Amino acid sequence: MRTRKLAACAAALLLPVSMAGVFAAGGCTKSKDEPKTKTIGDQRRDVEVDTRVMHDAQAAVNEVIRASADCEMAKPAIAAANLKLDEAARNIRTASGNVTLETMRKQVRTAQDMCP
Repeated sequence: MRTRKLAACAAALLLPVSMAGVFAAGGCTKSKDEPKTKTIGDQRRDVEVDTRVMHDAQAAVNEVIRASADCEMAKPAIAAANLKLDEAARNIRTASGNVTLETMRKQVRTAQDMCP
């Protein structure tokens, strides 16, 4: 019974990650805020910045996913992940980065809903 519950929790938390790849692949267009004069080099640097910014946030979300079966361990991980996600949101430069960040927030909210 516990194994089924863990499998269901893992599936619920991992589905948004796989969907993020789908959205991120299609989200390479410029957002309305970005100037139209960005060169391919500027865009590449923005993607590199987003990758570095999201590294810590993704690690925190991964910790939430690992701990989601035990609410006592998940609650502090959820708080830390929310802080990292807020910090990352201030530094994201691309539209696809924002979509990925929102997907990570949904994963944390799912774990938070499972551990009231």
